[in-house]
Amino acid sequence: MIWLLEHDPVYTTGRHGRREDLYVSDDALAELGASFHAIDRGGQMTWHGPGQTTGYVIADLRPHRRLREFVDALIEGMRRASGLEGAHGDPSALGLYVEGRKLGSVGVRVSGGITTHGLALNRAPDLTWFQRMTACAAPDVVATSIAAEGGDPDRARVERSLAEGLADRLDLAVEEAALDDLAVGAAS
Repeated sequence: MIWLLEHDPVYTTGRHGRREDLYVSDDALAELGASFHAIDRGGQMTWHGPGQTTGYVIADLRPHRRLREFVDALIEGMRRASGLEGAHGDPSALGLYVEGRKLGSVGVRVSGGITTHGLALNRAPDLTWFQRMTACAAPDVVATSIAAEGGDPDRARVERSLAEGLADRLDLAVEEAALDDLAVGAAS
């Protein structure tokens, strides 16, 4: 099952992250209309909010799927959805990049062979949100977006392409859900 959505502004850190990687206080975040939460996914500090598609992926990796293949599927789905020729995954750093700039992130949790959490793809967010943190423990990596790279950030286009790409790679079927959100469920 995959849910694609857009969050209100929120900074999160995974199990390996540190609050110190966010440079503003909780009071300053509140003034910006944002919040901070430590959560149980892998990865470190990231931001979710307007202009970004967040995908929550619940998949059963038992018995044949491998975690690396699953992560590669998430990255490939984001690459296809970006529509950008130069977008690529990086084997040494989980995510999607364009000439060293980070376009998308992956952060998952696996418990009992079942995945939760997933991915974040920057369509057209205000990139100053990323300047308030060290994302993914990589202080020299600059965030970018489909719009900043000259691509088409249309939410409906990106999310439809992402859903179809993930469904193809994970052998799932795409179904329209309520409120024009996309959900992907197991193929019958």
